[in-house]
Amino acid sequence: MRKILITGASNGLGFALAEHFLSNGETVVINTRTPTTAELTEKKIVANKFKGKHLIIPADVKNRKQVQNLFALANEKVGQIEVIINCAGINIDKSFMKMDDESWDKVVDTHLKGTFISSQEFSRQYAGESGHIITLGAGCGIQGRLNGANFCSAKGGILALTKCMARELAPRIAVNCLTPSAVDTEEVVSRYNLNTQEGLKKVLSGIPMDRLGKREDVIQMTESILSSKFTTGSNFFVNGGELMY
Repeated sequence: MRKILITGASNGLGFALAEHFLSNGETVVINTRTPTTAELTEKKIVANKFKGKHLIIPADVKNRKQVQNLFALANEKVGQIEVIINCAGINIDKSFMKMDDESWDKVVDTHLKGTFISSQEFSRQYAGESGHIITLGAGCGIQGRLNGANFCSAKGGILALTKCMARELAPRIAVNCLTPSAVDTEEVVSRYNLNTQEGLKKVLSGIPMDRLGKREDVIQMTESILSSKFTTGSNFFVNGGELMY
């Protein structure tokens, strides 16, 4: 059974992936940003009585020292981490002309710097021959969107970082990017008003498969990536055809 670390796993896709792996009996280290979110996540995980072993560790992924402590504790408690899935992220949407330095730095540092630090510290502690790093992309990191210069720039950077890491860490560690579209998480539903007929119709108009993505779609693709033995530096879309690239 694998030992998997998921950053930013207190909710959304990170939490869904944690539940999936734990239900399979695997060992999952769940990273949250604060002790408060760690406590809330612990309650949700314990209530489900999964077969797998879990460990919840608060750490801010854009802080090198905290990430180092995260891996040190994980190694001490569960052993060497074999897979890292970088899900930590934040959105602060503003128009380009109103985007301030703080909003830029917080979003870019969390997504891009956080992925860089977490992946680098993972690679330093991993001593095996078949490790895997999964980064989390976004379609807007390729084509952009309104009011998201910080988020889109960070996601575009993550795609480039994925390719750089894939070249330098092969063959010991495979590195691939998972790029979902509108998946029915609470954050996405709220941001795009998907609980309204108007909001849902607007989003579905751009998706050829004519439905929102589901957590299961992302889980299935994640397992496909991890099961591959000869794939690295690739970007895997889970978007119903919204972006074909």
